[in-house]
Amino acid sequence: MHCWTQCVHTPTRHHNILDLVFCHDVTPLSLQVSKELESSDHKMVLCALPFDFRHSSIHKLQKTRQYRNYKNVDWNLLHTLLSCSDWENFFLSSSLTDALDIFYQINNSCLDTIAPIKLSNIIKSNDLYIPLHYRKKLRRLQKSYHKSNDFSALMEITMTFNQVKEIHRLKAINEELSAMHSSSKVQNLVRLFNKRLKPSRNSDTPCILRDGLMITNHNIITNLFSDFFANRGIPQDDNEVDIINSATNHMESVTFTYDNICKSINSLRTSSSYGVDGIASIYFKLGGPNLPLILLKLFDLSLTTGSYPNQWKTSYICPRYKSGDRTNLHNYRPINITPVISRIMEKIVCDQMSDYLLSEKLIFNSQHGFLKTRSCMTCHFEFFNLVFTKRSLGHLVLVLYLDISKAFDMVNHKLLVGKLSSYGIRNPLLAWLNSFLSNRHQIVKINSTLSKAEPVTSGVIQGSVLGPLLFIAYINDICKRFSMGRPFLYADDLKIVYSFPPQEFAHTFSGVTTELNKVTVWCSKWKLDLNASKCGWICFGDKRLNFDLSINGSKLSRLQSVVDLGLRYSYNLSFTEQVNMQTSKSHRLLGCILRNFYSNDSRILLYKVC
Repeated sequence: MHCWTQCVHTPTRHHNILDLVFCHDVTPLSLQVSKELESSDHKMVLCALPFDFRHSSIHKLQKTRQYRNYKNVDWNLLHTLLSCSDWENFFLSSSLTDALDIFYQINNSCLDTIAPIKLSNIIKSNDLYIPLHYRKKLRRLQKSYHKSNDFSALMEITMTFNQVKEIHRLKAINEELSAMHSSSKVQNLVRLFNKRLKPSRNSDTPCILRDGLMITNHNIITNLFSDFFANRGIPQDDNEVDIINSATNHMESVTFTYDNICKSINSLRTSSSYGVDGIASIYFKLGGPNLPLILLKLFDLSLTTGSYPNQWKTSYICPRYKSGDRTNLHNYRPINITPVISRIMEKIVCDQMSDYLLSEKLIFNSQHGFLKTRSCMTCHFEFFNLVFTKRSLGHLVLVLYLDISKAFDMVNHKLLVGKLSSYGIRNPLLAWLNSFLSNRHQIVKINSTLSKAEPVTSGVIQGSVLGPLLFIAYINDICKRFSMGRPFLYADDLKIVYSFPPQEFAHTFSGVTTELNKVTVWCSKWKLDLNASKCGWICFGDKRLNFDLSINGSKLSRLQSVVDLGLRYSYNLSFTEQVNMQTSKSHRLLGCILRNFYSNDSRILLYKVC
């Protein structure tokens, strides 16, 4: 090992030196080989290294956090406060801005009464919590060892840590038993599972590598993420595109009722997390019967004026790690946290718009994502049924897999509004959707640190309720580019199936090339880009078949197997790789459960539901 020095020169097991200490650019203060451990035939190597804690970059990050404690809230008091508040000007107002100001003024006042904002100093640490009397004992033993180098003090330190671990184990068992005996044991056990896995799945971003420098300051990191995510989209242009009207009927409004607002609220997950307006979902779910009436006024006013409130146009962005190097910005994707009140309204708009688009048959059957009665499973079933049927007839099956780069972020707002108009969406709903898309901002949030607000110039909001449906409407007519092949879509995941007898390969190849060119032209027209490096093709039935397909001069790769919506397909339609992948995943899950849970009943139940 170049530039490293091995410092142990005394045998550590019989006459052999098996336990090593390598140092680079540092000299140990002391190093000695002690007597054998009780549970091993190896001798213990004690090494002391110089370390200046005053200049160390390794430290616990202390922060101040603002929060509202909803655990002991008197919800009946909230119902009374809302009933006794003066809502007259709110219900008489014809101005959305004035109505929203009154809404937030009253609700924030109620929130401050039932769950006032509190400050807490948070020390983020994944260390094992050690009770005070054990900490005192460990300090005493540590001093004793440094004074006398007495090995028995180290053994006692080890025993003390084992006692602390046993306390934590017993506490964990009690938590599991409590979850198992609750009325909703599955939900509580899964919640406990996620809690215990949190250190390994931590969303914190401790450091980012930028221009060769390791950055640990959270203010700088949040702004780096903010700049990075803000540059994912494209600036809007004024180029006109001819859009053919596809609708025979039209939809100009959405009906808001007390019942569908209650239904939308009930569909929310109970949580104390919140968007930029500071109101959590638990507030709406437990706020009593008056809140839906108040929201009914707001939603009606917003839609009739064709105006989406500016207060709802700013989203928190939480960077979510994908894979690869954690210090690389490119290995994170943005997760939007929008105001809860906006999600309630979006849910109603989304449901009624979806019903209209499906009933008018404006969305192609090839699309399986984010639509009622369609799912990932229906996409798999129809795709595999087609492939298996054609192979049974002796046909070869060629499948193109196309990847649209940053698809959700690249949607052009002006073109999207034009497409919605071609589907029969009219004012005031069309104006409201245009307002929903325009003049948005995003703020990156890591723990309690916020970045500066950045404008969002393109794309649909990932994490919003309405965003996926708007994207589906935008990408929908890509299906018209295919006449020879059959497309399958799940949101932006696109594959096209071509089946043909072996003797008709030349004719099919010509058709595939033509349709691939049509897709390229379509993407250029609608300001989207195909990522050739992530596109490819697979042929079921003939491993020897070889030819070149390209996009804008970039050759597409030949695939022997492909992971498609979580399922691995091989060229010979053997699912051995899929079985091995799932077996490995199950083993990892089982190991994770065994390491983090102690009760056999909780282990078995978790394995069944995960």
